[in-house]
Amino acid sequence: MKKKNLAVLLLTFGLVGCGNNNSPTPPPAKDDTEKTESVETNDTQVIDVKKAEDNQENREETAQNKEKEDSTDQNEEDKKKEENKVEEEKDEENTNKEVSEDDLFFNQFGPFTSVNENGELVDENGKALTGTDSNHYDYVKYTNNVFVKSKNDIYDSVSIVRMNDKSIETLFEFPAVDDFRPLGMIGDKIYGYHEQNSKAEINGTPTLDTEESAIGYVDLATGEVHDFDATSDGITGGAVVIDGELQFTKPGDNSDQNAYNFDLYKLDLSKGTDQEAELLEKNFDLQYLFGQKRFENGNPVWKIYRADNDNIYVNDQKFPFLWAEQGSQEIIGNNIFYYESKEVKDKLSRPVKIINMTSGKTVLDTQVRGMKISGNKLYYLNTDNKLESIDIEL
Repeated sequence: MKKKNLAVLLLTFGLVGCGNNNSPTPPPAKDDTEKTESVETNDTQVIDVKKAEDNQENREETAQNKEKEDSTDQNEEDKKKEENKVEEEKDEENTNKEVSEDDLFFNQFGPFTSVNENGELVDENGKALTGTDSNHYDYVKYTNNVFVKSKNDIYDSVSIVRMNDKSIETLFEFPAVDDFRPLGMIGDKIYGYHEQNSKAEINGTPTLDTEESAIGYVDLATGEVHDFDATSDGITGGAVVIDGELQFTKPGDNSDQNAYNFDLYKLDLSKGTDQEAELLEKNFDLQYLFGQKRFENGNPVWKIYRADNDNIYVNDQKFPFLWAEQGSQEIIGNNIFYYESKEVKDKLSRPVKIINMTSGKTVLDTQVRGMKISGNKLYYLNTDNKLESIDIEL
């Protein structure tokens, strides 16, 4: 297990459909000099009974302490209610806030975009875009504004960033030679493929040697990187993360004769990084994994779907699967986003097709110069740099 202490700026994330996760504030600690014993009542509640002599002085002291504790508890409860109120107002503000053309938008594997006061398409630094721009951002699944900035040059640093309305903030930066490809964000942890590299040269040409490769996570709460030992041999295939588990494939017993022979394994995310992987399925072979987080009656529902070379299988339906040379796809909420790699006349835009996974209907099929999710809407810039939106099921 590799562990690195790195500087980090922990910020509040606008997770897709995410609610408040405020933990209850513990009551004030009792005096260590008090001797107590636990007594279990008929309804399994545990109470503390004092062993001190039950005289009037002790009763008065107990009453005073209880009054003080009740007052403190009430203050803490009021404080927590106020914090919840602020968070609710913040969520409502984020949900209802107005999106404008001069906000920042993203293109999968492309630059961030915005429209300046002259109606021109520019990047996050205000530089006019030409269609040959080098900044590329990889969307972090289960969020609506967290991305991994890829390398522009072999020795560039990979970083995790948050796309605010009109600015970019760096949340985490890897050493210049390392690489990271995200699988998704759950809580304060961003999971993905992590490579630790070293600088090298081949006939005078700069290159990188991979020292270690594994699936791991960046803990934004501590600024540490952790890798799972069971994936550290660098030969893992596909992978998917959902709340509570990580599934991944490794070459099977017949991989020498069949390059597509893989077995499917699982890791429990509540356990340590040194755990042994659980074998889920032998001869899983050439299948692909997609994670989904959607909301039903306000509660998150997590699922894993599979795909083969032709289709993504969702319950009793099947949807097209794009090979790498055709483009890519991702499940966001209750939708499949397709990013085709076909050539288009407008070099500043990218084809995007969105299919609802329940109805099977296409909700959007167009070229966009940038998009963002806010509330239950997808906002996008069309080829004229004008803002449009559609309702989207998350």
